[in-house]
Amino acid sequence: MTNPEAERPSLDAALTDLTSARVPWLALARDPRTMSGATVIDLADPHVPPITMNPFEPEPGYPVQAHADRLAGLLEAAFGLPGPVAATIRAGLRRAYTDCGWDALTGAAPPGARTAPAVPAFGQLARAALAAAEDLGYDRRMRAAVRGFVQARLEPLWAGPAGRFLEGGHPADVGCLVRGNVLLAVGGVADDEGTFFLVGALLARIADRLRADRRRADRLRADRLRTGRRDPPPPPGPPPPPNPPGPRLAVVTAADLVPRAALRPRAAARFGRLHDDLRAAGAEVILTGEPRGLEPHPGHDAAAIAEVLRGRRSPACGAQCHRHRPCSGYELHAAGLLARDDAQAWLRLWAQTLLLAFLAGRPLPRVPAELLSGWRALSPRSRECVLATIVDRAVTARAAALRRYYDPAALASVVAAVAARSLDEAAVPFRAGPAWVIPQLRWLHELERLNPLGGAEIRLDDIAPPLDFGLAGLPDWPGIRIRDRLGALGRHTLSMASPGNQRLACLALLGEDGRAGLDADLATATLGLHPASRLPYTARLMGIGAHGPEPGWLEVVLSWPDRIIQPAWDQVLRPTATG
Repeated sequence: MTNPEAERPSLDAALTDLTSARVPWLALARDPRTMSGATVIDLADPHVPPITMNPFEPEPGYPVQAHADRLAGLLEAAFGLPGPVAATIRAGLRRAYTDCGWDALTGAAPPGARTAPAVPAFGQLARAALAAAEDLGYDRRMRAAVRGFVQARLEPLWAGPAGRFLEGGHPADVGCLVRGNVLLAVGGVADDEGTFFLVGALLARIADRLRADRRRADRLRADRLRTGRRDPPPPPGPPPPPNPPGPRLAVVTAADLVPRAALRPRAAARFGRLHDDLRAAGAEVILTGEPRGLEPHPGHDAAAIAEVLRGRRSPACGAQCHRHRPCSGYELHAAGLLARDDAQAWLRLWAQTLLLAFLAGRPLPRVPAELLSGWRALSPRSRECVLATIVDRAVTARAAALRRYYDPAALASVVAAVAARSLDEAAVPFRAGPAWVIPQLRWLHELERLNPLGGAEIRLDDIAPPLDFGLAGLPDWPGIRIRDRLGALGRHTLSMASPGNQRLACLALLGEDGRAGLDADLATATLGLHPASRLPYTARLMGIGAHGPEPGWLEVVLSWPDRIIQPAWDQVLRPTATG
């Protein structure tokens, strides 16, 4: 049980005693305080690299369904959710993990999956929760309650100062945190309910990591006993001081970060279980009062914070962030605002087109002159951060369709690298190659060749062109007629007659928002042009437009959702087919 309030030590006294006893500690307080030999991380400081410990990310080996249920319970307790809303959040979390490729039974990717499952983003939870409310048969009033909780309580938490810790900052290495002597200041990032959730999610991750480390150590010890292998001899020199007996980590939490049982009984009970989990994992749990002898920390300790990171916030991050220093919270925020600004409409259009060239196996677009002046006005770090933000958003919006066939993070990294080289006027490949074209888009490409947009009517007895993509299970022979090729495509497992193939193809081509973002950028970048002229004009400026009356590849690829995918493809062909 925790100490009574009168017996709680001050923060400085607890940390001083633990340091003297050589017990590693992780401390959570509202305000940053200076502590000799400790790494101080102020989550509210925008001038340092923001660390992220995504609450949706389960520690390796922890059952994903148990993680989702515990996270739902933490949200329920921290925000005091009524039963129906809590049930919807729980169902939404399970759906979000399934959509990201997690298998509830194995706790990892399903057997036979080609890529590792992804960590859900908050936006996926929001959409999954609203969909779950529909599936559960809730009436309009209850669906409005779910929507109100997501939009009025959760969205501000992820969009505010706490958002970088929950998602969108540089991922923290939990192993570095549990090695000890780290003080996390969490004040000023959220209201009390949001702070309770943030602290609870952090304590749960720490308990999971300690438990995983203990299992790993037990396995190594068992292997040594089974094989008779001994530890390597110690290096020459004086022996290191012996480790004192006791906990492997002390988790020190300011009492005002823990819900009071008298005011929030459900939240206090949830925190009690988290403390029990920490103790079971080998940690000592200490609640402290206010700091008495510690001076306020001056902040801006970017170098120390960089040591607890295990990567950068996005695979699309550039050399400035990877090779020099990670971007600060202020720089990430500025890049996010710039990436949405109307002045960057051409950059967004060109980056989306470049990504489509990868996804459809088409020639890469050149950089339009309208883009370069604004690009060169940015500093090198701002350029890379804005580009990474735009590319990351575009790939993430399509990730659910791509993940079945390859890791979307690899695509984001390659597209960002090619984009940076193109913008710096370096040589780039003419095509990206077929590896990034998912099977559904290969099927669409082959059908397009039989019935091209803007082309002459097809003759079913003409010889079909050779296949550009090998579609497994598609019969083919020299001299095959268009009639036979069409029939084979219609019977193929990738046919757009399948709703699943329709969904994946539309998502890969247009992203989660359909064409809304693309059409808005077209309107902004081509002011004064008729809507029908915007796309052809943009394609010509990028060097991928047609030189005659026939459309260029961008118009062709973007026509597929309305021309082939959504209607039954064979019905579209019949009016123009002649025998």
